[in-house]
Parts: sequence; C-alpha cells; structure tokens
Amino acid sequence: MDAPAKLDAYAKLYADVLRGKRMCLCGMLAAEYRTLPKPMQNAVIGFFDENEAWLEAVLVQGQEEGTLEFTGSASDAARMIVSALEGAMLVSRPYGDPTRFQATAARLFASLTQSSSATELAGSR
Repeated sequence: MDAPAKLDAYAKLYADVLRGKRMCLCGMLAAEYRTLPKPMQNAVIGFFDENEAWLEAVLVQGQEEGTLEFTGSASDAARMIVSALEGAMLVSRPYGDPTRFQATAARLFASLTQSSSATELAGSR
C-alpha cells in the first residue's frame, strides 16, 4: 500500500470511532493526564509515541516514493498529524457531524500529497 493510502486508512480509524459516537480513549485520557496514575500516564504516552513512530515511517516511505511532500522532519510531521486528528475529533464531537472531522483530515493530508485525489478520505468511503 502506498503512503497516502496508509494515511487515509489511518484517518478512517478515527472517523469510524467518531461515527460510532465515541472518542479516542487516549485522547480523552490525555485531557486528564495529570490526574492519572503513573502506569496510565505511561500508557497514554506510549500510545501517542507508537502512533507517531508509525506515521513517521509512513511519511518517510511517502518521501521515498515521491507521493508525500512536507517541510521539516518526518517526526515533526507525524506529531502534527496525531495532534490535528485528535483535535479535529474532539472539536467535531459536540457538533455530532463526522464530516467536520473528515474535512479537516482531508485538508491535512492534501497538504502532504502531491495529488489531492489521494486524499478523498475516510468518511467518503
């Protein structure tokens, strides 16, 4: 699977959770991070670290394939993706409108791809 398709599938995971009227558990726990016991704090950080590492590898793959473009490091771009998707999910939830999330994710990935047709994302499937 090429890198843009992997990014679309990744965003689809978030969109599916949101469509089910749920939220990312680690995103919710992050909001209360300081009140969590240390093992849970470590698990939350581990979740985000694993996601960022996977995204970093996908971004590097995309650069090597010539399907993704971004400035700065793949690590910084991966952090931006996780932060943007978590935030988009959180902000979309009170509206009860997953298309708000989908539009944000599509726009985010369009900024990384050479061909915006590769970003017809999650919710349109």
